[in-house]
Amino acid sequence: MYNNPNFYKDKDDHFAINIGDGPYKILQLTDLHFGFGILSRKQDKLGMDAVTKLVERSKPDLIILTGDSIFPFIFKSGTRNNIKQARRLVGFMDSFEIPYAFLFGNHDIEMGSKGNKNQISDIIINGRYSVFAKGKKELTGEGNYIIKLIDKREKVLMALVILDSNMYGEGWFFSGFDCIHKEQTEWCMDELSRLKKQNENLKALAFFHMPLPEFKDAYEKMKLGDKSVEYNFGSIGESNDYFGISKNNYSFFEKAVDNGIIKGIFCGHDHLNTLSLTYQGVMMTYGMSIDFLAYKNIRKRYTQRGGTLITIDNDGLFEVKPVPLTTVVSDFVRGKVSNINTNG
Repeated sequence: MYNNPNFYKDKDDHFAINIGDGPYKILQLTDLHFGFGILSRKQDKLGMDAVTKLVERSKPDLIILTGDSIFPFIFKSGTRNNIKQARRLVGFMDSFEIPYAFLFGNHDIEMGSKGNKNQISDIIINGRYSVFAKGKKELTGEGNYIIKLIDKREKVLMALVILDSNMYGEGWFFSGFDCIHKEQTEWCMDELSRLKKQNENLKALAFFHMPLPEFKDAYEKMKLGDKSVEYNFGSIGESNDYFGISKNNYSFFEKAVDNGIIKGIFCGHDHLNTLSLTYQGVMMTYGMSIDFLAYKNIRKRYTQRGGTLITIDNDGLFEVKPVPLTTVVSDFVRGKVSNINTNG
């Protein structure tokens, strides 16, 4: 666990980081898909080199890994040993000497993999720069926790909500993707409402792996010219406008809008999607992915590869921009073109 005088756990069992005067920079990295096996050595080196370049370029204060960091799929990586993979991941992330938060995707624990979520969590927690908690046992999933950013006046400036969007239904992969469950949503909104009593202007950002159904809804409305949807940047690169969303919907987005504190949502999962939209006052952003291993021929693709940089100022306002690995990033969205800075 990260050990620093400006970092602690408070009486509510939330993490707290004193960020001083700011600004504070968060680098979202998603879908690393490190195999760390006999079949993935070349892809792993490419992925690790990519992450290193992005960290050096962005110089973040905190890194958030939004799922599928490891890939214990034997036909791609050559191993099912996600315990070994998790240890390699922790060693790699610790090498930057920057605190990092972790959450589970749908591939970190594959069918037949050696370690379960609890075992992988124990490994992540022991990272020297790791900021991770298993969360309350009564909540679905593992790794539901909050990081509070504290300003120099000891006031909660912003809350970072980390959630497990879970994996699959009872039939594993063939049952479709899971999502954030009802009791997770209720816990999240209750905790944010309590934190708002410490700062009536509190804002929050939420991080999880699976995109919400409202992301697709907003995209389709934008294509039809609905002015209630604001296009920020990025594109949908998956075939046939694919969104890897769950058939279940426990109303996380609806509850977040009603609660009014969450102003940004960041996910991963669909490696070729980099779209960012603002809908009903909430910015929804696909993080740029790293994957060199999972998708077929993805090594030849480059427009999706990079990170996402979130900069938070002294007033709790935040700015989001893509940090593409290369100097070229697609900004074409069904005929809608926006000029974005691609130089990091």
